[in-house]
Amino acid sequence: MHTFFGPVVDATTTTADLLARRTTCDAPGDNSAYWVPQLMRDGKPVKIKSFRVYYGARVKDPSKVVPFPPGLVVVQGDAKRQVATRNGGSGEFWCAGSAEIGRSADGNWPICAPGGNLIFQLVFQDCWDGKHIDSPNHKSHMGPMKDGRCTGEYPVAVPNLSFMVNYESLGGDGLSLSSGMASSMHGDFANAWKPANLGALVKVCIVASAKCGTTPSFG
Repeated sequence: MHTFFGPVVDATTTTADLLARRTTCDAPGDNSAYWVPQLMRDGKPVKIKSFRVYYGARVKDPSKVVPFPPGLVVVQGDAKRQVATRNGGSGEFWCAGSAEIGRSADGNWPICAPGGNLIFQLVFQDCWDGKHIDSPNHKSHMGPMKDGRCTGEYPVAVPNLSFMVNYESLGGDGLSLSSGMASSMHGDFANAWKPANLGALVKVCIVASAKCGTTPSFG
């Protein structure tokens, strides 16, 4: 079970299908599909409070960033990874809006103080091989930057995606993902931006290092 954002998708959905469908995304021109495994408490789905995707640049020279190629498909994270995520470890859920006041009995989930909520940030690879819009594992066509640059097998810098998933939960016991332990958190992205919209945003907001919302305006 996964939670989906954007247009309705199924196993046969194409980029053309995404571009032709209604979307729940509020950025004009963004018909991309995004999804993450469902968070569960004692076998019942936990509602998502909000889902945001940030587009940015981590490379030293943002002017090198180019728009995603049409139809790019990327998976970040590993649904099969089942290891403990103790406090302070990598790839863990944390508390937004309030302090962490404890951990679940198994140590894998934070307990958030009232007024906060459980959150996860998933950061994608931002270097592309420049050739393939997908690969058998949906990952091999993307890679890490080196010394702040995209080089070698992955020479093309694309926008850095960051999923921010906020849950209506204070964390604690009984939590799991539909894929298993907290460490199995992962995300999927299928690019269906309208090229004119994405190109303009990359040029103005990323290359020029301006902070933009979904509908930026400039004086």
